[in-house]
Amino acid sequence: MYSLKNSKTMKIIIISDIKGECESVIPYGLHLAKSLESEVDIVHIIDPRSLQGVQSVYSDSQTLSPGNKLSYTEIIEREKKCAEIELDKLLSSEASRLNYPLKIETFIEEGSIEKLISQRIELTKEFILLMNSVPDNFVFSSKKEILDIVYRLNTSSLLVSPGYKYKEFKKVVLLPLPKLKKINKIKERFKFFEKFHPVISIVHLVKNKNKEKIKNGTLKRTLKEEFKPFDVQLNTIYQKKHKPCLNDFIKENNPHLLVKVIHRENIFKKMFHKNRDELLICFTGLPILFLK
Repeated sequence: MYSLKNSKTMKIIIISDIKGECESVIPYGLHLAKSLESEVDIVHIIDPRSLQGVQSVYSDSQTLSPGNKLSYTEIIEREKKCAEIELDKLLSSEASRLNYPLKIETFIEEGSIEKLISQRIELTKEFILLMNSVPDNFVFSSKKEILDIVYRLNTSSLLVSPGYKYKEFKKVVLLPLPKLKKINKIKERFKFFEKFHPVISIVHLVKNKNKEKIKNGTLKRTLKEEFKPFDVQLNTIYQKKHKPCLNDFIKENNPHLLVKVIHRENIFKKMFHKNRDELLICFTGLPILFLK
């Protein structure tokens, strides 16, 4: 029987990206929530750092004259009002497409993203944090800043490229090869995807082809046993100099989701892996779920 015990209802927390120039990933998050039958929190964050010294660019009988600087309170209130209007507009247009009674709550909050999300993590036990993989130049100014948050927060983070259409997670690529002591924790996070009956392709990157041949048979059996009830395949990729073997594998298999396991590492290894993750996001354009 294809099931895991103690399955719970999950919440998807979407970081609003309506201020960005790229297509919003909120619709993707809503379709994912529909498939998982989960609740949705949409959090629009107003970062005070991006609003310093904002000029009034319009004339209004109830506000200041053109050219005058808005007070801090006026800036925040204006941003909250604009965000509320934009979110209502987006959610209204998506409601008819979903044709499903999703429970959605919107929160418009002022402060730093890390602090606000950390507070929400404490209130919600089971959830996925969903963000646009492209910076909006409002909350995030670069991909590096997005990945910094992903690495620091103690949660599962799903990065989605703008315009990517939602597909059920039937084909999943997991990388790198997880440590055996971490498998139970990974399975715990995967339990929400069991209804998709995914085939999980685990990528094992190796340098020495001859040494790994003997180990692979035992490793395959161990992984299949440890990952039950999921259908698991071990894919050993032999690295070659100056050849992007992993990229080729992903392109050939065309998965619906990449899962990247973040290990505890020293600062230099973290920097190296963040740079590789940034390249992975740019090259594949696929949704990437980061697990800790």
